Amino acid sequence: MSASSTFLASNLFVIAALIAPAMAADAPKLQPLKFSKDCSNYSGETPSFCTLVESNLKEIPVGTKVLYYGPVTNSPLFTSSSVVLAVGPGDSAIGYCIVYDTATPPTGHCAFSAGSGSLAGFQAILNVTVDDKKIWHWEGGYLLGAAPK
Repeated sequence: MSASSTFLASNLFVIAALIAPAMAADAPKLQPLKFSKDCSNYSGETPSFCTLVESNLKEIPVGTKVLYYGPVTNSPLFTSSSVVLAVGPGDSAIGYCIVYDTATPPTGHCAFSAGSGSLAGFQAILNVTVDDKKIWHWEGGYLLGAAPK
């Protein structure tokens, strides 16, 4: 390695070491989020929907529709879909879910990146599971009102 490459690598390491703690300190803390949803009305058509039957977030109450817009909503193996949490007029959040439906038990993840109205700045990352009663559970963390920079 040349002297200039060594110098550059050393400086990059020092800069990274100095800014990494500042970046970590600025990272917002996710709040716990838990939803349960009934998907007995899910058809695989676009849009298909489920209905929240449990929520620990008042801005996304029980009864909220979870709308699935695809592109893959009726595969025998998995679901890969844009998702909208439709709370009410002007209040919604958008995200994306991918679920391995034929795993034992089915499992997946959903990530939400934006919201409107009372959900402006909504961001979340959630693990997806299902119980033996066919109730789907989303658990993870969220931020509200912290729009991406």
